[in-house]
Amino acid sequence: MIRSAPLPSHLANEWSAHGVLPIIAVALLLILLVLRIVVPASERGRVKAGTFFAGSYLASLVALSVFHPPVAGPAHHDWPRLLSLLLFSFAVVIVAGLLLFDVVLVRRQVPRILRDLTQGIAYLVTALIVLTRSAIDVTQLFTASVLTTAVIGLALQETLGNVVAGLTLQIERDLEIGDWISLDDKIAGQIREIRWRATTIVTKNGDLTLIPNTAITRGMIKNYSRPTTAHRQWIRLRIHFRHPPGRVREVVLEAVRALPFVRIDPPPDCVLNDFKDDAAEYSVRYWMDDFRRDDTMDSAVRNAVWYALHRAGMEIPFPSRNVNVTEINEERARRKDDEEYARRIEALSRVDLFGVLDAERIDRLSRRMKMLIFGPDEIILRQGDPGDSLYVLRSGTVAVRTGAGEAVRHIRTMSAGQFFGEMSLMTGAPRSTTVVAASDVECYVVDKEAFQAILQETPELAGTISDVLARHQMADQEQAANTPPTPAQKNQLLARIALFFGIKPRAS
Repeated sequence: MIRSAPLPSHLANEWSAHGVLPIIAVALLLILLVLRIVVPASERGRVKAGTFFAGSYLASLVALSVFHPPVAGPAHHDWPRLLSLLLFSFAVVIVAGLLLFDVVLVRRQVPRILRDLTQGIAYLVTALIVLTRSAIDVTQLFTASVLTTAVIGLALQETLGNVVAGLTLQIERDLEIGDWISLDDKIAGQIREIRWRATTIVTKNGDLTLIPNTAITRGMIKNYSRPTTAHRQWIRLRIHFRHPPGRVREVVLEAVRALPFVRIDPPPDCVLNDFKDDAAEYSVRYWMDDFRRDDTMDSAVRNAVWYALHRAGMEIPFPSRNVNVTEINEERARRKDDEEYARRIEALSRVDLFGVLDAERIDRLSRRMKMLIFGPDEIILRQGDPGDSLYVLRSGTVAVRTGAGEAVRHIRTMSAGQFFGEMSLMTGAPRSTTVVAASDVECYVVDKEAFQAILQETPELAGTISDVLARHQMADQEQAANTPPTPAQKNQLLARIALFFGIKPRAS
């Protein structure tokens, strides 16, 4: 009577028959335990699959030792043990892939489709090696697989087309995750992932859109992120024919260059496109980096251009087919003129520099003033720029700042009725501060030309004005309000006023 060997003996024999493979399988399980903590959550499924294959291989050794002892004969007839080796080889492929793509190449962000393709080829190669070493005729398996592939290919022709298109996109590398693209000028968004069947993009509205890969390879794609992130925007505008093109370009470009998001290199430009029936058509072209905010940036450019054109007195005409009829009579026109005149007189009365002027000279000065408007965040005066004018706020608020870059310091906020720029008007001194519109601003401007005739007629006014300016200087320097300016300060300012206006200095 022959007794069967006990279970530990069978297991030991099975274990020794596989050499070092069981030890490697145990090591793979330990590595997978560590990788479960290291790899991102999206790859946890691969860790579970590797654990399943390695664990199944070890479990199969126990099952084979109990239910399937070794038999005599060719090795290729022992299919259970062949399946066990395949389980081990698949576990090795999964762990190798995790170590390669999630540890070694983790910073390169290898596309998922290339990763899947690489591991698929590795599965096929390892399976062929195991089958060949087990004396399996792989040619029969290959013939059967070709026929099966042909049938599946006919049934899944469209899906396979998307897969091939996805491989093409990955190989050519013209599109990358994070790029902003548009398809046929209809769908625009940022690439989130390039999958086997489709490419996913997130639109500027936050919507997730899936585009079949064949649609991308067949359609017209614009990549706004390549070759660089710089992208040029076009804004069209119509200006009346009476304004010279050179002057139009000067006004428009000055407004566009002041916007912080507009690239300096390449610089913005303005071109004359065409002559329409009622206006000349221009295009403002500027470069920016953040395509996601193109609509917001276009709006800011249009806003700045509108204010700049309005200040320059340039008309954006209505279409010629529009007819606007407004009843204007002498009484209405006179009433509007009187209201504007009263506002100008009131504005001048708030400026202590002009407190020495009589009514006749105030009247003359009010008729020479100009009215300008500015939009929020527009720079009215820039520190260091030359100047020869004074601004009186009619409406709105402005912020007065000093310094540049990170050293900018807010000094004060000014509102309707206040004025600034008096030192430049009277002495031609460069602007000592930067004044920025904090809201929609309307202001009157008194320049040197408007004030020169008055000062030349009565040069003795220069002495009184120098005293007022000296007090302003002391206030700006935060000196005591009750401390009078010194004669030296007044005389120095008087000399600068006389030199600037071309008059003989004469004390008041």
